[in-house]
Amino acid sequence: MERMQLYLRSLHVFAPAVCSLYLEPYDSYGLFTLFVLLQLGIANLVSRAPERWTPALVLLEIGYGAWMNAAFGGMMYLALLAPLLVYATRAAFPFAWPLALLHAALMNAGLWDRPASAIATANLVFVFAGLLLLQVRRAKRSQTDVEELYDELRLKHAELNEARNQMVEYAKKIEEISQLAERNRISRDIHDELGHKLIRLKMMSDAVVRILPDRPGQGLQMAVSVRDQLAESMELLRSTVLKLKPEEGAMRSYSLTRLIEDIGEEQGTNVSFAIEGMPYALYPSLDYILYRNAKEAVSNAIRHGGATAFDITLAYEPKRVVLTVANNGAVPDEDRPWGLGLTGMKERAELVGGELAVRRSPGFAVTTALPTYRTSAQ
Repeated sequence: MERMQLYLRSLHVFAPAVCSLYLEPYDSYGLFTLFVLLQLGIANLVSRAPERWTPALVLLEIGYGAWMNAAFGGMMYLALLAPLLVYATRAAFPFAWPLALLHAALMNAGLWDRPASAIATANLVFVFAGLLLLQVRRAKRSQTDVEELYDELRLKHAELNEARNQMVEYAKKIEEISQLAERNRISRDIHDELGHKLIRLKMMSDAVVRILPDRPGQGLQMAVSVRDQLAESMELLRSTVLKLKPEEGAMRSYSLTRLIEDIGEEQGTNVSFAIEGMPYALYPSLDYILYRNAKEAVSNAIRHGGATAFDITLAYEPKRVVLTVANNGAVPDEDRPWGLGLTGMKERAELVGGELAVRRSPGFAVTTALPTYRTSAQ
């Protein structure tokens, strides 16, 4: 960008100088060429100098250009437009407006002996160039604002992704802690109740073996007691196992199989369901999202597309599970914005680090891909 500006500034000096060579009879063309080269050198110095020297060098370039205009005439007043490319396009340039007034005054001072038409033309060109460069300055400022806004949005997006990942990790930890707490409770129940009962029964069995030959009546009585307590222990074991197994309704609350059965019964549609890969246990949160997204995809297809048949596929991959719900309903327009249904499905998938994709050909299908976060126990 700076190199392009240098080329334009050099052209603003070189072109008027060439035109002036044909329009004005100079006593020494070599001397005029030397001064033009010096003006080009100043323009190059302004473009390459450190930022803190720029205002002073621009003022020098304006003064030198005004002297060239007064001394050699011709089209050299156009060379005075070169400094405009520096201070009129930089939003942070100090004293831009006072410098523009000084710039215009010095240009007109060098034109005092020219015809009125030439003075008016020079001023019109100066004003037009200044306004044009002012618009360029505003466009650059808008571009800078847009870039800053984009950087801020990108930062917010990164922060949102980080927060989402932390939430996913937190949810996973909560499930693991809940499972660990339940396992600890069950292990305490088994140890404190069933374990103690079994130890006592073993001791009583040993006593029965010792006293049975000498005291058959007492041994038989103790054997009956052992039998009764074994029955109690078996009942305790059965109740503990029942605690480990959720209720049938809870197990099937978010079951895809139950959903498919309900769809067939309630909606009267044809539904096929296939599982690909080797199934493995999923976290309850993933089961819930798959269930809700499948239900929403089916409802949307029936309500908006008039679908009568569905093809549901659940693919177990090493690091993710992919649910695809295809239907034979009408395919929505590609430029049609997503409704609340698809948007909600997308948000649910992204909440756990997954993604939602829509396929329009062949046939309409919605795919939900979720990372599985499988543990070593799985």
